[in-house]
Formats: sequence, structure tokens, C-alpha cells
Amino acid sequence: MTVLRSPLRSPLRSPLYSPLVGKWGGIVPAAEALFARFTTPATDARKLLINNRIVAAQASGAWALRDAFYIMAAATAQAGQRNWKADTFNLTPTGTIAFEADRGYTGDGSTGYLATGFTPSTAGGNYALDSAHLSVWSRTNAQHAGVAIGARTSGAPTGQSLMILRSATDTASYRINQNVSGATAASLDGSGSFVARRSGSGATALFRNGASIDTNADVSTSLSAVAVTIGALNTAGVIGSFNNYQFASAGFGGNLTDAQILAEYNADLAYLQGVGAA
Repeated sequence: MTVLRSPLRSPLRSPLYSPLVGKWGGIVPAAEALFARFTTPATDARKLLINNRIVAAQASGAWALRDAFYIMAAATAQAGQRNWKADTFNLTPTGTIAFEADRGYTGDGSTGYLATGFTPSTAGGNYALDSAHLSVWSRTNAQHAGVAIGARTSGAPTGQSLMILRSATDTASYRINQNVSGATAASLDGSGSFVARRSGSGATALFRNGASIDTNADVSTSLSAVAVTIGALNTAGVIGSFNNYQFASAGFGGNLTDAQILAEYNADLAYLQGVGAA
């Protein structure tokens, strides 16, 4: 375990002290593993922000349920593409999509998106038919019909999982492992944290900034047989429904409880405030 101390102050007064990780600012193994995958070494201040984010997720239990978690509001583009959970399903920028340090990735609304390589039907992770979630943090408040994150096996449609954050009619749409069109909720702001969740065969919900804004009884039917994309929708291998929001974080995995969704929102917010993105 790495210990970070200021050479100019005693440990008790160190500016690197963090109440989340203990008096000496110890770095947990999951954070150490992530730092090792950065091509540009993280600063001590950045390490503590990342470590605190991971510790918070571990404390709530959300960390164990994530198959992938990305903070695109990173110091470098390469760091923003890393899956924090493991060296799998790292992001691949495709088309015209711009990276801004400490803010995130923004597609052009017509070609740009982030490929995850995660196919729900074959990945074999926590993401399951009746226990699943998708999450994004948008830094853009605008009406846009494009999909924030999603995949579907076909346009019929079958095996749909997706979120639209704020349409031209000020509604958010979400679907998780289902064939039907899904539910909508009033959405006057497309920015912030959004989580679509399936907690049972007939139980879905949509959250914004840690609070539930809709619940629905749409029945699950199948997992998508194509990979999830961020900033667009993958339909049977064809990418469309592009979005031009700036995304600061994203993730997916098994069902998260209400308490875990709130804890993840607060942890994301703390990190983003730390880099000036919220």
C-alpha cells in the first residue's frame, strides 16, 4: 500500500490527508492497479481523488457490482479511456469525438462515440437479464434525441438497453433488457448523473442525481447481442442515434440499490468537483 505524505508538513497536517482512506492517506490496491495502467503518471493530488472515488464505491458495495466504470473527466485522454475495474472493456474513441482534460468526451452528434467492447449477452459479468444498470454523467444540458448509452440486438426492436436524457419534448427515456419501447419521465435538464436500473423481471427505474424520477414494470426479454456504446446506439452492429453531450463518467453492471445509486452520485460529484467539472 502506498502512503502519500507532504515533505513540507508533518503527517497530521499533510494536505494529502483523506478521511476516506485513513489518517495516512493509504492507496487501496484497486487504485494502485489503475495507476499502473496510465501512460502518464497521475499526480499525488489526482491519485487521492481517484482513490477516494474507489474507496467510496467499495464502501457502498457498488464497486463489486460494476463490470465497467469510466471517468472520462481525466487528466489525459488515455486515462479517460481506462475501465477502472480491470484492464478489459477499455474505451475506444471512434469517429469525431473530442477529449477535454478534466471535463470528458464530446461527440459531434453524427459520427463520434465511445466503443466499450462489452456485449451483455456474452460478457458473463454482473450485468444480467434481471439485474442490470447503465450510468452516465452528462455535462451538457440540452434537448437532444440522441442516445447517451446503449445497445440493442435489432431494430425490431429486441434486447434493448439505452438511455435518452432529454428529448425535444423534455422527457428522458430508458430501457433495460427489453423489447418494448420503455418508459419516459419528465426531464428538464439533461446534465448530471443518470442511472437506468433493472432490479427484477418486471421492475425498472430511472434516477437523476441519486434520486428516482421514474419506475416501470416493463418485463425483461433478452440481453443485447451487440456491444454497448457511449454517445450513440449500437443496433445490430450499426451505430446511430448519435449524441453530442459531453460525458464525464459512465458505467454498467448488475443492479444497484437506491442507497448505492445515491452513494455513487455523491462520489462522482466529489471527484468532479475536485477537478473543477462540477
